[in-house]
Amino acid sequence: MVYVDTNVLIYISADQGEEKRNTAAKLVRKLIENNELFLSPLTIQEFIFTLAKLKIDLNQISRDVDFYLDYVQQSIDKDILTDAYTLCKRLNQCKNINDVIHLKLAERYCRKLITFDNDFKVFQNKTKIKIEIL
Repeated sequence: MVYVDTNVLIYISADQGEEKRNTAAKLVRKLIENNELFLSPLTIQEFIFTLAKLKIDLNQISRDVDFYLDYVQQSIDKDILTDAYTLCKRLNQCKNINDVIHLKLAERYCRKLITFDNDFKVFQNKTKIKIEIL
């Protein structure tokens, strides 16, 4: 499975540049075709929040969320939250706790995490999974 960070979905649904939209859409299509798309509840929560903040039409948000909910694979349990908090304290990265939660979910269930977020660079040598920054 491949964990997709929230920003990949945002670039598909919100106008943040045609190149990013095309890259993100192609990636998600390929992962769906290969039955490899992994989303988390945190991804969907951030997706809804960000689209609402960007004032995206609620009907579009609803359609997109309904589609992506089929790819939510696991919940966030206490062990993942504890591991994420432990790592963010160790790295002094608690302002990025959501990124660390994404990473810990990906470590547990996936072989790779894909994002546009350069903040993940700090984690690349702290994990055994591949982090691909687009």
